[in-house]
Amino acid sequence: MDRITETRLNRLIERCGQGSHTHLYYLGDKEWFWDSKREALIAYRSIGNRRIALGDPSGHPRSMRRAVQQFIETCKQDRCIPAFYQTKSDMLPVYRELGLRAAKIGEEAIIDLTGFHMNGKAWLKQRNRLSKFRKSGYSFEVLTPPYTCQLMDRLASISNEWLQQRKEKSFSVGAFHRDYVSRFPIAVMTGQGGRIEAFLTVAGACQEATETAQLNVDLMRYSADCPQGTMDYLILSLCLWGKEQGYGRCSLGMAPLANINDMLVARLLYKYGNRIYNFKGLYEFKNKFEPNWEDVYLVYPPAGFSVTAALVALAIHSPVSASQAARMAESARYQESSI
Repeated sequence: MDRITETRLNRLIERCGQGSHTHLYYLGDKEWFWDSKREALIAYRSIGNRRIALGDPSGHPRSMRRAVQQFIETCKQDRCIPAFYQTKSDMLPVYRELGLRAAKIGEEAIIDLTGFHMNGKAWLKQRNRLSKFRKSGYSFEVLTPPYTCQLMDRLASISNEWLQQRKEKSFSVGAFHRDYVSRFPIAVMTGQGGRIEAFLTVAGACQEATETAQLNVDLMRYSADCPQGTMDYLILSLCLWGKEQGYGRCSLGMAPLANINDMLVARLLYKYGNRIYNFKGLYEFKNKFEPNWEDVYLVYPPAGFSVTAALVALAIHSPVSASQAARMAESARYQESSI
């Protein structure tokens, strides 16, 4: 991502706030579409004949409808079909008015940090877990950029150990790339010898801490030597830290298939997405932090759900090649040059 493009994105996030997906714009695996007044941005991936946007547009509220309409019009001109993955309910009337359909595909786990606590019987197990980790010599800290080469080397080592030869996913989930990870604050768990054993990247922690500011848990990685419950320890510690700092929300991301009543949609998502997530286990893991669950939708063309769902799964599992990344970067630069 060139400096001019990055600057414009930074200004957009500063002006409109950190959303659930804006940190993923920095991955370099998406193309960008700005509305005609440069007030809103849609990040998307071209797969087959689809242009699949990640989430709703990011920008000023007055620009949301205009951005969607112009994106749809541009897709038609280029003989492509628009779709939107992981949208929220607020924008559904706009998509439906413009001829698209929507299906609930899961829920996003949002922790209310302003009211977060660990009191009462329901939190006894988690309180004991925190206490056990602390007594065992583990500590928690949030680090902020810039980072040393030695630190990045250690995080890369942990990430490689965690992956165990698996390929990184993309599009709607973060991946370990040094340029990407080094942009964000990092919550780390340090062992007795002062060595980092696990970490979370935390998008949004650089913005001003207010009750409307949102932290986003992105990458979650740990070494093989970590005890059971390490991610619980990190997330609970992050929530306590975020509340103390004054942040209002913390997103743990989406749980696909959570509380879906449409069985046809559920079957199709299971068919095309089962390699992406352990659906039940992911929901249960996030639900133990007692989040508020917000509905998440796939917006798609009429009669196009199954194809769109399959292409979304392909986007998540298909890393961008060097030539694709260069083309996306050139596209972003072209749009910036017209500002």
